[in-house]
Amino acid sequence: MIDEAIAIVVDVGPSMNQAPAGETTSLQTAIEAMTMIVQRKVFAESKDEIAVILFGTADTDNPLADGDSYENITILRPLGVADFDLLNIIQNDIQASNISADSSLHSGSSENVSIATYSSLENSQGSGPSLDDDDDNDSEKPGPSTMSNGHRKERTAQQRAGEAMLRHILQEVDGECYSFNEALPALSNFQSRQIKQTAWKCQLEITSGIRIPICSYVKLKDFKLKQSWKNVYAKDPSEEVGNLRTYHMKDEEETEIDREDMIEGHCYGNTLVPMSEDDKANMKYKAEKCFKILGFTKPENVKRHHYLGDGSSCVVADKGDEAAAVALSSLIQALYETNMVAIVRKVYSAASGPKLGCLIPHIKAEYECFLYVEIPFMEDIRQFTFGSLPISKENVSAGNTKFVPSEKQLEAVDNLITSMDLCQSQDNDDDEEETTEFLKAKLTFNPHFQRLYQCLQHRGLNPDEPLAELSPLVANYLKPPQEVLTKCEEHLDSMKKLFKLEVVKQKEEKTGENQFKESDEGEATKAKKPRLDDDLEGGMADITRAKVTEVGTVTPVEDFVAFINQKDEDKFEEASEQMQKRIEQIVVDSFGSQFYPKAMDCLKALRLHSIKKAEPGLFNTFMKKFKDTLIAKGRRDFWEQVVTENQGLISKMESEDSNVTKEEAKAFVSEEEEKDEEPEKQETGDDADDLLDMM
Repeated sequence: MIDEAIAIVVDVGPSMNQAPAGETTSLQTAIEAMTMIVQRKVFAESKDEIAVILFGTADTDNPLADGDSYENITILRPLGVADFDLLNIIQNDIQASNISADSSLHSGSSENVSIATYSSLENSQGSGPSLDDDDDNDSEKPGPSTMSNGHRKERTAQQRAGEAMLRHILQEVDGECYSFNEALPALSNFQSRQIKQTAWKCQLEITSGIRIPICSYVKLKDFKLKQSWKNVYAKDPSEEVGNLRTYHMKDEEETEIDREDMIEGHCYGNTLVPMSEDDKANMKYKAEKCFKILGFTKPENVKRHHYLGDGSSCVVADKGDEAAAVALSSLIQALYETNMVAIVRKVYSAASGPKLGCLIPHIKAEYECFLYVEIPFMEDIRQFTFGSLPISKENVSAGNTKFVPSEKQLEAVDNLITSMDLCQSQDNDDDEEETTEFLKAKLTFNPHFQRLYQCLQHRGLNPDEPLAELSPLVANYLKPPQEVLTKCEEHLDSMKKLFKLEVVKQKEEKTGENQFKESDEGEATKAKKPRLDDDLEGGMADITRAKVTEVGTVTPVEDFVAFINQKDEDKFEEASEQMQKRIEQIVVDSFGSQFYPKAMDCLKALRLHSIKKAEPGLFNTFMKKFKDTLIAKGRRDFWEQVVTENQGLISKMESEDSNVTKEEAKAFVSEEEEKDEEPEKQETGDDADDLLDMM
């Protein structure tokens, strides 16, 4: 059974092919509108069937023609699901004719058929009617159909009678009439496929004795293409295209094995632990389907950035259960009046894990429901602390007072943010504020999918041509709304005046006195601009490199190597002290383990060159203090990396100048492990203060 049958009826007579030079004919506009209708059905993967009927053709091809009636009417395409073949037919097989004919329609199907007629409703002597004119006596008022490509024509008495008849037909069939200028913008967007809603039924459990039968429907969900569009035909369309996947061992011969002989495994250190399907089934957390309220809280306790999942749901009472409807309505009203939300535990089915969610009361004039949004467990939240920007002279150091924004600058930023708000209030005629929302989800199409559909359509109809340029309609989605741009224009000008940008020129380094270049005239030599080379270990790279006096935070390893390789004097002790401070700074300031790799590279470089320069004592002294610092600062995870990477004390086995034995170096990295293994032998007393001290 088809969802809907659509008959597209097109006038191809002479009136549809008339237009002044340089303008588009009505037939060309009709073909463009038809293409848009079909492509919307194709990419929405609709099961609707479409037929294309032409009237005014030179030939006659329809089953009702008997020589006297239904002449010059051709069924170009019978009812069928929209596809690329239909798009090709519309693009290539519709030709204008010089024969005028009347459109006569007859449905031989028991299904309801929607009819879309494309015609200028003109003949060779007159113009099309204006069906938007409610006043029949206002014959001189032009409407969308009284103009042929922008040129007004006077209507005859016969045409005005035809207008009345068409209005009567539209009224009887509850139809609509649009001009081509109105239809094209409405059809220009690709529609997403429509998904039939399926209810998830469960019982909302408040207590063990209070259960309300409910149904949950998807309200908003992340849209994904049903088809990946990755499978294409081979050069020979008759050749079958398939996938071949093989599995091989990691040996020299890459021995092929069967999928049935494989088992999943996980690494636990250096050990590979096999995990069979039975093992996974036994270890999997088992839960029963439920929808249970855990408690209630204020809405502000559920932060917007805590929302999880790929959408939200509407929770309503089970259909047909009046008692459930009354009970759920009472709960919705109570939470709404007390400004509360409910925290619930949801288990979709016995095969899925538990989820934590929030029920938000949602009341409209037509309906009321709960909105369900998934929220995280405590373990899912990552706490990152970022330093605040200096906004006043009280909380900024003396050296950075010039970066404190002025009151005018802060006000300008606030005004800009307010003007760019996509939800703004406007006063209506009743002196009541109404909220205007730009870019409403149900009215805004995803530009990614729109571009994808555009490319697929172009490649399907023009397989040998390059992809078309980005459609202006799609490009408009990437631009802010014009109303927002207009409102924020003055605030942007104010920002430009208050926040002046200046180009800061870098000072040229005057180094490399040993670099000379002979001039062609034999004049005195001139200094040559130093050249930085990747090789920092010596040679010309050290000579030409700009003199380094500090180990920075951007490239600390390179700065350290360049610092200690300077030939004029021994700078290792000074460079080592700076490198030690830099390592400690990077670890302590790291957000989690974000900068640990950089700090480890610095530590390895310091240890390596301490051995090369015969200065192991400096490194060992630093490491003993650094270990205590890491544990005190709560950076035990970095110390564990130090132990794993074998970056502990430098022993006599590595450097003859070291006074640390191999056993002492080993004990240094194992001391913490021994402390962890010691049981907590502190006796618990009865005194509450002692217990608090222990905690």
